[in-house]
Amino acid sequence: MAKRVGVLCVAIILLFIAFVLIPKREFSIPVFPLRIHETLMVYDDISDGGSSVSKMEISDSVLDFRCTLGMDTSKGAWCGLIWTFSGEDTVKNRYENWSLVDSIVFKIYSEKKNEIIAKVWTYDPDVTNEDSLHTFRQMLKEIPLEAGENEITIPFEDFYVPEFWFQQTGADKELCQRHKEHVARFEITPGWDVKRGEPLHIQILQISAKGTGSLELAIFLGACLVIIVVIFGFLKKKK
Repeated sequence: MAKRVGVLCVAIILLFIAFVLIPKREFSIPVFPLRIHETLMVYDDISDGGSSVSKMEISDSVLDFRCTLGMDTSKGAWCGLIWTFSGEDTVKNRYENWSLVDSIVFKIYSEKKNEIIAKVWTYDPDVTNEDSLHTFRQMLKEIPLEAGENEITIPFEDFYVPEFWFQQTGADKELCQRHKEHVARFEITPGWDVKRGEPLHIQILQISAKGTGSLELAIFLGACLVIIVVIFGFLKKKK
């Protein structure tokens, strides 16, 4: 019996080695160019009494975004681009599953040196009320841009939940799970230090979420499960 169990343990070790050595399959989820099941809109603060002005145009797979924040410092000022996802199957899946995403890739042309902020919004079952946009968990990352074309890869772990989100929602800071399996929106806004009255002009060529496929992991875990079942079967017979 001990010999058989030893053989099975060796088999698990060999499976693990094979899993490590097998090349993993990378995947890419496009955010821009747009797909059928996502929508994109531009927004600013005009409807809330502000004076910021924003505009977007899409031509030849290039997203041209312009924004000038209002000069009235007695009021808040904002503008941006926001993508809304519905999942590939809009009946079963309201959101996108980014569980295996490990980085976000940007190809952006900037008219001059500047900064933007990228935000990922996820549905958090502990906090989110679907009728209240601000309760979706926000994860953001500041992205500095040089004048000209920028190709930037941001590890997903660099995205953080800002302090103001916890204040707005009253969420417990111990609820730190990111819920990447329920991605609802993606957003681009001007950076914190973008000056009012100075035009921000960028052209987005590509945004994509990248990661590594899970087929090999599923096969590995399945094989380990079979081996464990066999081991328990031997032990049961021995008793």
